[in-house]
Amino acid sequence: MSDDLSMFIDMPADEYHSDPAVVGHSALVSLLHSPKHYYADLQRGRKVTPAMEFGTAFHTQVLEPERFAVEFVVKPKFDLRTTVGKENSAAWDAENPGKTIISEADKESIEGMFAALCERDDITLKIRNSYREKSFFWTDEDTGIECRIRPDLLIFDEITGEIIGAADLKSAQNASKAKFAREIGDRGYDLQAAFYSDAISEALGRRIPFFLIAVESSYPHGVASYEVGPVTMEVGRKKYRTALQLLQWCRENARWPSYQLGDSEVIEVPSWYARSVLEEAI
Repeated sequence: MSDDLSMFIDMPADEYHSDPAVVGHSALVSLLHSPKHYYADLQRGRKVTPAMEFGTAFHTQVLEPERFAVEFVVKPKFDLRTTVGKENSAAWDAENPGKTIISEADKESIEGMFAALCERDDITLKIRNSYREKSFFWTDEDTGIECRIRPDLLIFDEITGEIIGAADLKSAQNASKAKFAREIGDRGYDLQAAFYSDAISEALGRRIPFFLIAVESSYPHGVASYEVGPVTMEVGRKKYRTALQLLQWCRENARWPSYQLGDSEVIEVPSWYARSVLEEAI
């Protein structure tokens, strides 16, 4: 029997992100950097980096290929030193309002990444049999903080229609298991996996696996699909619970500290580094 998905909403990304009081996983990752960094993003708007723009384009190519073909374009090169070049450039801009300009190199990389994904039948099946970018909102019971998620893929069984998994696409420098495992912790993918998985399981009334699908941005675009394991889920769960409690404290006290609340702290080099130097000295 298929699941009731009425709580998962179709909405534009801009609308999903419109209320800063509703917290998504990226805000929680920012909070763990420091409340000051989170609050700065809140006040000034999060800085959109080239890597984020590339990631958006890649996601659009995979999840909405028709939209990618229309909205993402490579602008021809015009000689802006000449009057004719300036006029032609302005004319091109007028003919392509609202479109997102990407470089030829980025377009080639994105198309290569998509082609590499399509070589994997298991991943292609997940993408084909999925609800894409559905939004879900809830209030955290412990803190009263309003939360949101927007999984790339809610994967369904093509016979029963039952939701059998969720997945998120990631562009990566290195998708090998050893390297990507480190990236999971460094980039907060563990927090995201637990935050998403717990919310989805609450909505569905059961646990489902959560996958990270990693695609290398550089040729030849290695691909790997990983189910997030129980230890990583527990680490991510501790991180997002800590972040929610920290946000609750900051809001209640109207304080957004940086790395420390008070006095100086003692700092040491990492233990592995200390051991390597001290043992070598002996």
